[in-house]
Amino acid sequence: MLTKEEQHQLHLFCEKDEHLADLIKKMEASHRMSLSRISHEIRNPVTLINSFLQLTQTRHPEVMQFTSWSPIMENMNYLRNLLEEISTFNNSQILHKEPCSLTKLLESIVTSCRPALLPIQIDFEKLSPIPSVPLDGTRIRAAVLNLIRNAEEAIGDSNHGKIKVSLSFDGVSFYIAISNNGPQIPSDHLENLFEPFITHKNNGSGLGLAVVHNVAMAHKGKVFVSSSPEETTFTIQLPLSYDT
Repeated sequence: MLTKEEQHQLHLFCEKDEHLADLIKKMEASHRMSLSRISHEIRNPVTLINSFLQLTQTRHPEVMQFTSWSPIMENMNYLRNLLEEISTFNNSQILHKEPCSLTKLLESIVTSCRPALLPIQIDFEKLSPIPSVPLDGTRIRAAVLNLIRNAEEAIGDSNHGKIKVSLSFDGVSFYIAISNNGPQIPSDHLENLFEPFITHKNNGSGLGLAVVHNVAMAHKGKVFVSSSPEETTFTIQLPLSYDT
């Protein structure tokens, strides 16, 4: 896997060489196809096994008393979620653009997340007038939800957790910032934070932040993070206009 810096360097080379850019696009398409095929081949037996387990639990509810049943179901759910995350990651750079109000999109996300996050407080703040812009609202939603989920996990069981989603525009770029008052991210974790399949969590897949990075890059934008003992903020920067 390429690091964030290597991807940036490759992007700069592609801007100077159209033939190289075309070649890279073909390689990326081939990579996505291979990953999609592997995911598909794994998904079929996982679906069958999960259906069998659900049927067994329905017909024989006593299996839930077995000490091994709970770990089996937990691992099955992990596999299903992992396959879903792989699919999201694999498609995160494929955009279907349409005019979108980022204000309405973020307000909708925050409103829908608020009940599930309790007792964590989540608020939305618009810091400047925001024009509509052509982008892939589905991909942006997925990226923001990943960052909110990441913030929730960072806060943990605190009864004083706060998440703030803010939106601003400086005339050139939009900035979607998701802040939380969880613990500071160790400095040695920051370098590879957005690289796929690298995680510092006990139960993480290492794909959530990689999806955020891919979505930002697909929109010709960036994602960056700042972390202090008081607050951690992930910011997605999206240019007002970009090439398809």
